[in-house]
Amino acid sequence: MGREKLTLEVGGVPLVSRVRDALSPSCSEIILVGNGPDVLPDVPKIRDLRAGRAGPLAGLEAGLGAASFPAVFAAAGDMPLIPKELVGFLLDRLRSRGLRAVVPRHGDTVHPLCAAYDRGVLADVTCLLDTGTRAAWKLLEGLGGEAEFVEEELARFGDPEVFLTNVNAPEDLARARSFVDREGRA
Repeated sequence: MGREKLTLEVGGVPLVSRVRDALSPSCSEIILVGNGPDVLPDVPKIRDLRAGRAGPLAGLEAGLGAASFPAVFAAAGDMPLIPKELVGFLLDRLRSRGLRAVVPRHGDTVHPLCAAYDRGVLADVTCLLDTGTRAAWKLLEGLGGEAEFVEEELARFGDPEVFLTNVNAPEDLARARSFVDREGRA
């Protein structure tokens, strides 16, 4: 994007603020993980524990390590259209079924940065990172039957093609803005 994207606005609200607002009804604790600037002054921020750019798995490690609660929702800061009801649904599913992860899957794509985790997966994440693995899907693969992939239920929260989109390019930002303008979602 060529600049700090978390402060880019959709519907007049920064991307990261929209994510925080989606998490707030279901999460009593919100922590921002990353090495960039402090973009949410009202939210505690921690840095990745690993030097260099170890990717989303390193961010998940830092967030799980800082979390106070046994159920954690991990969300990418550039997913401005996450439905708050989806957050509650995934966390409830995690708790009620005693799982270690509940992750949306749409088509051939899993979304480990819009998912509910048992904080106990921290040891698995750390082990993967210690062996040089940076891919979040490897964590899910290693959890086997202790991870559930939610696909059919996603339609009740809207169009997964829309709400599971990351803003990684100008066209993604334009699409998110268009959706918000069209649907009147704030």
